[in-house]
Amino acid sequence: MNRAFVKEADGDDVIEPLYERQHSDLPNYITPEGLLHLKNRIRALENSIDTLSRTDTLEKKSQIARAQRDLRYLLERVHRAQPVTPPTSAEKVQFGVTAVLEDETGQSYSFTLVGEDETDIDHGRISWATPIGKQLSGRVIGDQIVWSRGDEQIQLELVDILFLAQPNDHAHG
Repeated sequence: MNRAFVKEADGDDVIEPLYERQHSDLPNYITPEGLLHLKNRIRALENSIDTLSRTDTLEKKSQIARAQRDLRYLLERVHRAQPVTPPTSAEKVQFGVTAVLEDETGQSYSFTLVGEDETDIDHGRISWATPIGKQLSGRVIGDQIVWSRGDEQIQLELVDILFLAQPNDHAHG
């Protein structure tokens, strides 16, 4: 066929191939709060896709494709979700609780064990599946662990276990 009759792709039609976001093979444990957050992110993406589909910009198709990929990922995360209600009391560190630790100098560290989708290092929310998360699971106050932080080995003692406030917690009076 003569190249003169082959339709060339318009610049607007060229979309970089997007690879699907990969899912972990681990169970998708998640707090009820985390599941609600995922569902809110899904709604926001759906709204974004709807808005983009009504606009006319050169980058529209790639933006929609990226948002649709992220939406597929989040929908699958919700589908795989295994909600775990954090305990209101416990004798040991477990999913949904905050472990408070101190090093030899008295420096305090707090880690809340949450699901992969809820991880937020800046707020001390770590996945239950991280090395330190696994080390903390099942520990009781007074237990010692060694935290490998880069090239550093920090000796920590578990000094407290805190619980996330439950939505129905009310002071009875």
